[in-house]
Amino acid sequence: MGHHSYLVVGECQFLYTRDHYNEELAALFNESDRELVVADADDDTRDDGWDERGITLGYYTTANALQQRLNVQGFTSRRALVDLAEGIAQWRKVYDAQSGLREREARGEQLHQTLARTPRVAAELLEAIGEAIRPHRSQKSFATFQDYFQYEDAFAETVSDVQELRWFVEDRSLVRLIIDQAPGPMRVGLDLSELTGCCVSLDTAQPIAGPTRERQLAALADNAPLIVLTEGSTDSRVLTEAMHVTHPHLADFVRFIDYTGTKAGGSVGKLATVVNAFIAAGVANRFVAIADNDAGAHEAFAKLKRQKLPAGCRVLHYPDLPLLTCYPTIEPPSSTVALTDVNGVAGSLEMYLGVDVLTIDGTLAPVHLKTFMPAVQRHQGVLSEAHKVLVLKAFEKKVKAARSRRDSSGDWSGLRAIFEKIVHAFD
Repeated sequence: MGHHSYLVVGECQFLYTRDHYNEELAALFNESDRELVVADADDDTRDDGWDERGITLGYYTTANALQQRLNVQGFTSRRALVDLAEGIAQWRKVYDAQSGLREREARGEQLHQTLARTPRVAAELLEAIGEAIRPHRSQKSFATFQDYFQYEDAFAETVSDVQELRWFVEDRSLVRLIIDQAPGPMRVGLDLSELTGCCVSLDTAQPIAGPTRERQLAALADNAPLIVLTEGSTDSRVLTEAMHVTHPHLADFVRFIDYTGTKAGGSVGKLATVVNAFIAAGVANRFVAIADNDAGAHEAFAKLKRQKLPAGCRVLHYPDLPLLTCYPTIEPPSSTVALTDVNGVAGSLEMYLGVDVLTIDGTLAPVHLKTFMPAVQRHQGVLSEAHKVLVLKAFEKKVKAARSRRDSSGDWSGLRAIFEKIVHAFD
């Protein structure tokens, strides 16, 4: 006989797992829900709920509390009903296929194997679950023994149907469907008592729900797209477009935050605020904040970079480029153009879009040095607004040409360097 864990709703048991526990179910509970009771071998109060060693172990809360936990995970009543309808439809297809196969195998001879029941429709199953978990399972609650045994048979059939649906419906949706039929204060839980008996090795001293939830969150960080936070909508849009040209294989794995339709302004100061908000919220996704490689961004990020950041967070600047080590620069009040190193001074995204788009009327659009920033001991450098507009327009044409021809000719070295820095942010 196997040892099982299972969902307890009132006096009923559902969703059996043999010789272990289902991690999705365990992660629905907190360590504060844990109940462990050890009885003396000669304890006269022991009842049928005790295993041979006198240990009961499980995690218990109320139906209402579990509903709320499922709600914040997105497993609402509506979603569960949709999942159930889709699951039953899939179950019916499998049933029909199996029935047809068995009929063909039995053609010309007696059919020895009874065909499975036709899957119940959703409304009938939910009604059966509701009937099962009402508190009347003792024999004294029924007029005759026959009524009780009929109820027990119906309950066993319902449990079997729910168990069969695990092949077609996610466990958390099934939990939601079950507890939605229960009164809010009804006791529900994950019973692990059988796993403490012979032939199983569950350590009753070790927490289960907490570490399971931590593994679930870690899996989310591992599987969810890497979020990249930028200074504003232009950087996000340009980098997204460029990624489809230079790194299309990352399209489903890296997601630049979409500012479309928001009033979020584009500034490095606001980016630092967003990073701190992500940290404070405990965002499970791994995320990278990447800012310009200019004086203003280095000054604004200085405090943030001194903080102890979570393991899943990185704060970066666009990388230094060979092009920017000797770049045309104008320092007022002079109008003379000099070749200077503008890495860390004027490395806004426009400077990474390629020599081809930075070249206007045969020459590179010059950087203009502006305010001196004492905190980083350098001037802030920028392109003129007119040149910035021309560079972005030229880049849009380059992207369209590259995607229509599936040809990434031209200078993409700066953007490739940015993506490589993002890709290796957690090395």
